[in-house]
Amino acid sequence: MGGIIHYKPRARRRIESESRADIRCCWTCGSCDFECPVNIATGRLRPQKIVRMSALGMLDELLDLPQIWYCLTCRRCAQICPNSVSPAAVIAYIRREMISSGRISWENVQRYQALFFRFQRVRWRTAAAALDGRTVELTETRWRRWMDTPIPPPARRVISGDMRPALSTFRRPVRETGILRCFACGECSSTCPISCHRNVFDPRALLRMVHLGQPEALFRSPALWLCLECNRCTDVCPQEVDGRGMIRFLREAAVKSGAIDPAFFSCLEQSNRVIYARLLKDIDTILGFCARQEEECRRRAYA
Repeated sequence: MGGIIHYKPRARRRIESESRADIRCCWTCGSCDFECPVNIATGRLRPQKIVRMSALGMLDELLDLPQIWYCLTCRRCAQICPNSVSPAAVIAYIRREMISSGRISWENVQRYQALFFRFQRVRWRTAAAALDGRTVELTETRWRRWMDTPIPPPARRVISGDMRPALSTFRRPVRETGILRCFACGECSSTCPISCHRNVFDPRALLRMVHLGQPEALFRSPALWLCLECNRCTDVCPQEVDGRGMIRFLREAAVKSGAIDPAFFSCLEQSNRVIYARLLKDIDTILGFCARQEEECRRRAYA
């Protein structure tokens, strides 16, 4: 993307109309960059850059941009924007264009999706280590083993004698989030971008644990810290249950109760830098970006 950048109004109008991301309202404050989990961990995904490229009509350049596939679809960039611009909507549109134009094959998209779901196992184990005050030392062997090994089910199962009404355990959040209206339809799990297996992360399972009034199990669960806070569970709930609000409360309560190791957040942040960098490496390999970069380097060397 060297040389002079030329404004392409037709391409910009196309991106605006197809993505409905309100890119014209962006004033480059950078809030999206500071909120993006991948950018925080690796510095390799800048939503602001993607929006600015869209505003300039740089559609061809966007269709060759590896960073489009680094996005976790957490939508936190859109939630933090003071002008309601949605970089996530632009990224979703560019992904569709990459697939429909043949730049990314459907087979590679399926491999990418499988990688993303398996990566949640790594996140679960990383959170479990951080709960014990440990950072992750990620070797190639450990990375592959964590990706390929399912998370075991909880050793202790709920029995009727353990059940306590959630109303007495979480009185205020139960009232504010409307969780008693939940009838476990599963809409939240169906729409959650990281819900791949109940033992890893399942919004419905977390809400059911609240119903059963089990704060100790929830506070020490690595799954509690996997939520991306995308708010999809709240958006789609037919009973208007605020799933994200409940998870936020549980996190705050876990910290206040002392169930969380004081070093947890520091350990998790350091470990995220390691595992996200490793994820991006696999994404580049699966989607062929490494090969493209090598070819581009050879082309420049012989130019």
